[in-house]
Amino acid sequence: MNTGIKKIIIATLIVVHSSFAADNIAASVNDAPIFQKAVDREIRALIPLESYHVSVSDAKKKELEKKAIDNLIKKELFFQYAKEQGIIVTAKEQVDEEGRIVNSLSGRKNFERALAKSNMSLSEFRNELNIEQTIRKLYEKKIKQTFSDDDLKEYYGKNKYKFKEPEKIDVQMIYTQNDPEVKDGRKIARKRADEAMAKIKKGEDFGAVAAKYSNDMTRIKGGDLGMIHKGRIGNSSAEKVAFSLKKGETSSIVETDIGCFIFRVKDRKEANQLSFDVIKEKLREELKTNREKEKADALLESLTKQAKITR
Repeated sequence: MNTGIKKIIIATLIVVHSSFAADNIAASVNDAPIFQKAVDREIRALIPLESYHVSVSDAKKKELEKKAIDNLIKKELFFQYAKEQGIIVTAKEQVDEEGRIVNSLSGRKNFERALAKSNMSLSEFRNELNIEQTIRKLYEKKIKQTFSDDDLKEYYGKNKYKFKEPEKIDVQMIYTQNDPEVKDGRKIARKRADEAMAKIKKGEDFGAVAAKYSNDMTRIKGGDLGMIHKGRIGNSSAEKVAFSLKKGETSSIVETDIGCFIFRVKDRKEANQLSFDVIKEKLREELKTNREKEKADALLESLTKQAKITR
């Protein structure tokens, strides 16, 4: 299960589910309240650390609050469903998990400081821990996917086209821009390209010429685009020429509506079928992530349709 789904199914421990008599209710799921205190904590969990001391705009606050409430609703839906399925956490499992958390914080004193900092009582923490463990068990029982090597081989055999390494070229480029705001921009771009090509034909280093004549930012590294696949150049006509070149070849000037291009291919790698052994573990992880997301999304959609949700 990927990180995004974990955030939905296995909620952070700094979000409180237990009731607060004096707290405002921000939302409810099948009459189970979600309190503003929990929403505020979830908002803090959503804000990146580097933004803690930076003022957040009102629009961003509203966006974060909506996302926080959405997250807590999803969590509540999964928790209620887990209980309906008879999924429980034993006292020993909870004690063991609490012990692991205490150890990860280097002892009980640091653990208690962390609770105080989060404005969370021990009973609130234990309630939340029970919820988190219950939802984790739900994931193990209803969402988790495993794939044997035979499963992967079957998928690979039916989808070999997905596992081809595309043709790539290691290429340098000179680009002279046709500036539409400049009179005779096309002629100026062509003249600049002609001057660059003349120097290349005289034997001057392509990189040095690119540094002087190219309008592309790659000029600072001699026009070097590196090893690229199709789609990187951004102009289909120019790209077609670049990929037609053999190793060591330099193109003629390619004139387009946006300007002129000159390419030099330093090396090339032809399209290659990746073997099963090369892609096996990556494929296992991708299938696991995708299938688990599909199952979690489908379950969430079903639970949402059946639930009474108020905000």
